[in-house]
Amino acid sequence: MTTTDCFNASRRIRVSALRRAMTLVEVLVVITILTMLAAVLLPALNSARETGRANACQTNLRQIGAGLATHATLHGKMCSGAFDWRYDGCVTEKGWVADLMAQGAPVGKMLCPSNPAKICEVFNDLATMDATVDDCVDRLGSPSETAPDGSTISNPCRTIAGLAAGEARNEIIEKQIYNKHYNTNYVPSWFLVRSMVNLNDSGQIKTDKATCPASLLSTHSTQGPLDRAQADAAGMSNSFIPLMGCGAPNSTLTVDIASLNNTPAVRTMTRGPVLKATLQAPAPADGTSYGGAAGWWAIWNNTTLQDYRDFGPVHRGACNILFADGSVRVVVDTNGDGLLNNGFTAASDGDGGFTSDTVELSPDEFFSCWSLKAKSK
Repeated sequence: MTTTDCFNASRRIRVSALRRAMTLVEVLVVITILTMLAAVLLPALNSARETGRANACQTNLRQIGAGLATHATLHGKMCSGAFDWRYDGCVTEKGWVADLMAQGAPVGKMLCPSNPAKICEVFNDLATMDATVDDCVDRLGSPSETAPDGSTISNPCRTIAGLAAGEARNEIIEKQIYNKHYNTNYVPSWFLVRSMVNLNDSGQIKTDKATCPASLLSTHSTQGPLDRAQADAAGMSNSFIPLMGCGAPNSTLTVDIASLNNTPAVRTMTRGPVLKATLQAPAPADGTSYGGAAGWWAIWNNTTLQDYRDFGPVHRGACNILFADGSVRVVVDTNGDGLLNNGFTAASDGDGGFTSDTVELSPDEFFSCWSLKAKSK
């Protein structure tokens, strides 16, 4: 090859390389196109992920519904109560979580994946309450047993009741309750765990035990967990009686359990029938008559609604809810206030009231009366 040939070959290589190289403008154009594609695709990807989480949540609720139906077949009632140490008792032996755990369902692993709250507020009580003596609720549960080696075997509720609040107690709670999957971020309806309220002749909430305070949340003031016969005899189809829903992150875990200190938590149940005007339970005066426009029946029937503020629209403004017929439906927070309104007007009571009177839970499809015997209004 001559010198001239070598020169020409080198020149062709340089020209070819220059032609293949990208200019700064071309690089910027490519980056812009990629950025635009990312902007378009990322929301779609996030939406697809949320759809997957919502579907997983609905599957969890259907499994919970099947477990409640099984419990009703075996025991009459759909569950034994709420997952609530304060009002129902030992959480590993009493309540809907314990019921499903006894069936082999790891409830603590069946969490709503979209919910920022990953734990129930009952753990605050477990870590701090003094429960050694209580005439109203059996918080200790089953008695201790003696093992063949002479050691004592106790359930975790009985064990923690003998410990002062602190690290040692939290360790037992974490290892023997939380890590054993006794946990949830779903909230049962008041109907499921309390069914109906007991009233005296003046229409006041009464207790069947004088030493126990009267309360919509107390088992001593209500008829206990829902049974199938009550649901079938209700004033509305089973397909409209809510049993369980995604929990609203309304409270905070104040103790260190599984490194979740100061994280959002859900309540143990919805709060039952309350007055539309005040969001508080009715309290008629002594001597209030049963009938008439000013009677206590009119107060309870015409001026109250079930308080469902503890159901949370955690799926981008939507909430999955399990109904008594086993179906799961989606309800939407249309006004974006974080609450699901079933007929309340805008409240200014300072207790998490509704910001508008927009109705998101239609009374024709969502049972909200004070009693299962009442007709939907």
